[in-house]
Amino acid sequence: MNRTPKIGVLLATHNGVMFVEEQLRSVLDQIDVDVHVVISDDNSTDGTYELVQRLAAADSRITVLPQGTFGSAAANFYRLVRDANVQGFDAIGFCDQDDAWEPWKLERHYALLTSPGGVDGLGDYSAVSSNVAAFDEDGNSQLIVKNQLQRTADYVFESGGPGSTFLFRPETFEFVRAQLLDPASPASRMPSHDWCMYALVRASGRRWFIDGEPSVQYRQHGDNVLGANEGLEQHLARLKAIANGQHRRDVQSVLDAVVPVASTATAPQLAWLQDATRRRGPLTRIRLARQANQLRRRRRDQLALAATVLLGIW
Repeated sequence: MNRTPKIGVLLATHNGVMFVEEQLRSVLDQIDVDVHVVISDDNSTDGTYELVQRLAAADSRITVLPQGTFGSAAANFYRLVRDANVQGFDAIGFCDQDDAWEPWKLERHYALLTSPGGVDGLGDYSAVSSNVAAFDEDGNSQLIVKNQLQRTADYVFESGGPGSTFLFRPETFEFVRAQLLDPASPASRMPSHDWCMYALVRASGRRWFIDGEPSVQYRQHGDNVLGANEGLEQHLARLKAIANGQHRRDVQSVLDAVVPVASTATAPQLAWLQDATRRRGPLTRIRLARQANQLRRRRRDQLALAATVLLGIW
């Protein structure tokens, strides 16, 4: 007899009182799954912590960890990975405080995650993510596409999409947790939790599926840590991060975190990239630019990376 899958969802909050109850409702109302939510609050001062405590008192499916001060969304999610009790769950997902989930999100992603051999028959998936539909306060909506063909090392240069779409097998979650619990691992120093987790999973040789169906209504507003990454303002911000060296430093921190967990198949390319990203000579730039089609998923991003590398901007 098939049983309803039990899924744990880790929700990080910080001054999200305006939207967190709506977000929680969309998670708890997921169809055909048994959902439990664990919440970590990062020193909210707007009543968020008190609100989620009241909601937890009224619904046994919600657990609220002791409030703490973590300083960033990434650090708050890392705390959840380290401290949340996820024993007995069939899958573990992540959740932002201000979005809204499609009611079928977890059912669909769990089916994909547990599909024997994956949808292509090439092997089981360790994690699933998806496209999202970004929307703003004026009612504008835009599909944010993340399911372009995965490349051999795209995870070194970008995430697999918003962390709010991620769903992990328990053993995959425990693998990531082990890295974040290891004081010698640089994983927890990465400023982006979703990029960190995508990179760790992919570098270790595990399979990741990015679904084309948008499963999250991704709210855009002034307090977003990292928004939809589309539009002129966002493109200029990314160019600035490239010009001031921030993206290069982020890539180097990814490589520092994933090289120790690299599989036999990924280790040679990662070792080469770790060396190449620390060199700036013209020959290295040419070689790195020639690899751009394996370092980003989207064609225009591949071309932009190659150009900025060749020009010495990146």
